[in-house]
Amino acid sequence: MSKISQKKLVPNLKFVYSANDTLSVIFHNNDILLGVVGEFNANLKELEKVTGTSIHSRGNSILIKSEPKKNEIVKNAIKFLSEQFIINGTIEKKDIIS
Repeated sequence: MSKISQKKLVPNLKFVYSANDTLSVIFHNNDILLGVVGEFNANLKELEKVTGTSIHSRGNSILIKSEPKKNEIVKNAIKFLSEQFIINGTIEKKDIIS
């Protein structure tokens, strides 16, 4: 897939950094948020386990609390998972691990 068409797939996400090593990811599309979070927050729990971070979902956002380097890893993972959900309509455990 070309980079131009891939850019159209990237959902409108907003990233808000706080001084206390917290990163908020705000979703403008609740369907994508629900896909990323997973049923009963299963995808977030798996992402937490893989990255060793603290991740919470509230409203239309996901809150990540960890050291800045790990926050960036989770940020990139959420971008990837959002794209996977848009392309495939689902997210599998292997997507989270990769």
